[in-house]
Amino acid sequence: MAQCQRSVPLGVLTVFVAYASISYGVLQRVNAEVPLQYMDEVFHIPQAQHYCRGQFGVWDPKLTTPPGLYLISMVPAYALSIGPNPCSPEFLRTTNWALSLLLFWTIYSLIKQLRPGLSAVAVSATVLSLSLFPVSFFLHHMYYTDTASLLLVLISYSLSLGHRHVAAGIAGFFSLWLRQTNVIWIAFIGASAALRQIQQRAHIVRPSDSLLSSISQICKWAARLDRDLLETALLLTPYALVAVCFAMFVHVNKGIVLGDKSNHEPVLHIPQIFYFCGYVVGASAPTILPLASPKWFVRQCTAKPARNLVFGLALSIAMAICIQQYTIEHPFLLSDNRHYPFYVWKNIFRRHWTIRYALIPLYVYAVAAINRCLCKDMTALWRLALALCTAAVLIPSPLLEFRYFSVPYFFVRLHISSRSTTRTVLLEALWFSAINAATIWVFINRPFAWPSEPGQLQRFMW
Repeated sequence: MAQCQRSVPLGVLTVFVAYASISYGVLQRVNAEVPLQYMDEVFHIPQAQHYCRGQFGVWDPKLTTPPGLYLISMVPAYALSIGPNPCSPEFLRTTNWALSLLLFWTIYSLIKQLRPGLSAVAVSATVLSLSLFPVSFFLHHMYYTDTASLLLVLISYSLSLGHRHVAAGIAGFFSLWLRQTNVIWIAFIGASAALRQIQQRAHIVRPSDSLLSSISQICKWAARLDRDLLETALLLTPYALVAVCFAMFVHVNKGIVLGDKSNHEPVLHIPQIFYFCGYVVGASAPTILPLASPKWFVRQCTAKPARNLVFGLALSIAMAICIQQYTIEHPFLLSDNRHYPFYVWKNIFRRHWTIRYALIPLYVYAVAAINRCLCKDMTALWRLALALCTAAVLIPSPLLEFRYFSVPYFFVRLHISSRSTTRTVLLEALWFSAINAATIWVFINRPFAWPSEPGQLQRFMW
């Protein structure tokens, strides 16, 4: 990451100081108002405390992810030896917040690598906006695995872009200790690296090429068995080793999920892709709408009405079949009114059975808008790889939960065209700030109690 730029612009440093200060203020407020573990922290914090006491043989069977976060937390706990209980909820949340500061600089590194021509002001605005992404920002102040998971995946991507593939593979391996599905993103990072090398060495697969043409060119190139093919295979070795390690884990564990497998059985939840596309456009509306407005979409549909009508109708029918056959209402979604997806499902999707189908035009628009907004130098093959990896992560999950969208969101948002102006990115940052202010204020100031658990406060969160 240090290869991107040796000196950091003053604007970025200023933004970082402001971001870190505000985020730390939020952390202190959360610790003051919610001193005990809350929601999934009920599982994560006691497990981390067992590790802090050296009780590595103790494992909560309800935990479904590996112990990477607890191992990370042990490092500052032992190094600093803060008080009689270095793994208090406050301290553990602080270690997660510290990881969010590393995430800020990882995002900066990626922006510099992916968009080297951006002005210093545009870079500062983009880094700030992505760092304020609401779901991730909220969880930076709790003891969840999401911050460390996202950080390691993006570090792996940054290292890969810098041609440090062994280091990228190592970071990818450690990301599996936070979340098992990260193996999909390491495969995507490896595939992206191989595609870049093929483009540079063989001078094939141009952004203007169709998907079928790109596949045909790669097949012909691979059939030649030349030196470039061998070098590409060697490049993929670190990522392949991560996949091998993951396969060994699945074999030994007899499945992907640790602990509570009954509530996390893989399914075919195809509408997750539709929800995700709508989510991306809604979350980054200030950046996406100027590049792909509904007016643009209508113009595209009417440009070649016969072809577009047939294609749009076929896509809509396919979506309708998927919604009818593969919509899943997970028991957790319907029973837990502390999460915002509960209200989305209750007040929109359950309002009337036709609403699920009435949203299909919005899904079609969202797919088209995301495709238009991706940088023009991203090839059809790269776009397909991103779509397939997103599907591989989201479709098997029976539960609609916004935090599962975070990693694919970042891969999409990092590659949105630089045609978006500094003004629109700043508007996005303000939009995210408003969402953060509202959700954190509600979390802290609007607790409520369940009749079944009187005296125990519940809180709204992502």
